[in-house]
Amino acid sequence: MQKWLLLICVLWLLISTPSYGQNYSNSIEIDLITISPGEFYWSAFGHTALRVKTDNYDKLFGFGYFDFEEEYFFLKFAKGEMQYFLGVNESSYELADYQQQGRQIVSQRLDLTSKQKHKLLTKLIYLAQPENRYYHYDYFLNNCTSRIRDLLDEVSDGEISKQLTPQLTQHSWNDLTFPAANQAWMNLGIAYIYGLPAYAKKNQWQLSVFPEIFSKDLKNIDTENNWNKSYRVLFEPSKQHSRFAEYSFIQTHYAVILLVVLLIIGLLIKPLASITIHLWLVTQSLLGIGLLLLWFFTQHKIAAWNINILLFSPMAWVLLFKSIRKKQWIMNAYLIVNSLWLIAASLTTNLYLLGFCVINLLVYFKCHPK
Repeated sequence: MQKWLLLICVLWLLISTPSYGQNYSNSIEIDLITISPGEFYWSAFGHTALRVKTDNYDKLFGFGYFDFEEEYFFLKFAKGEMQYFLGVNESSYELADYQQQGRQIVSQRLDLTSKQKHKLLTKLIYLAQPENRYYHYDYFLNNCTSRIRDLLDEVSDGEISKQLTPQLTQHSWNDLTFPAANQAWMNLGIAYIYGLPAYAKKNQWQLSVFPEIFSKDLKNIDTENNWNKSYRVLFEPSKQHSRFAEYSFIQTHYAVILLVVLLIIGLLIKPLASITIHLWLVTQSLLGIGLLLLWFFTQHKIAAWNINILLFSPMAWVLLFKSIRKKQWIMNAYLIVNSLWLIAASLTTNLYLLGFCVINLLVYFKCHPK
């Protein structure tokens, strides 16, 4: 850390004198680096970074870094209060790592004016300081791509947002993130947590929070100076080299299939049926309570107005009692609520969790008073 801080200080000294600094900025090359998705869940949607290069300086500035060893990390993750930070590393080291992971690397030269470069570099150096490098992370509003997009929009006096915001689309955040290729357990979590905000149609500015989308958007931005002086693929993985295999239905869906199949088997085998019903009703209630907590008590805005509260009822536990099951109106209410989920899921094209609706229907017929 001390090494890159020293190099940042050197860069700062070079650009800090207004007259000399802006002239020196002219000789600095700044590239937008876009990394394709990787095989791990934290890399499932790709990465964006800025490469700052001179004859003796070549660093990659990237947001979206986190530390598993941070105190109460998983609690903060659950509450949506994660602190991410800006990382600065040797470009050769970072790019070699992405290449080893078998991820495509695209470079776009940002042909900024000397004044714009000076402004951008000054901001990057400020944000790279230990006291400024941490920020509150949000998957769609404050991620590795949106942070860089906003910086470039700021130095261009809002040119990017002016052109992208009026462009209405028929796509939502859900369309661009779900299902994530070959991320079975992650997809299960996404399908569970996404509320109606995830399915709302977005304009192009709102969609530009994804690395590959922003790269294409920037390529098509109409500016006085060409922001894409050099658009080139630095690394294109072969099928043999890539560890991130082509899309696989099984790899993308095996988690939900496994859980649903196990539950169906448990319900259909008579000695296990009662245990399975009790286990599922308790689990369903806990999942429903979890949705309420995410909706009302965390920073996960994407979890608001979640239709899955109909599928995973917080009150399902009451069906544990036979005296309750004998009440026809309660069983009918359980059936109606699941039917409402099916309708809502069809309208939002979110039928990934359909298997759990089938489980609920089987539970209904098993518990329905004869």
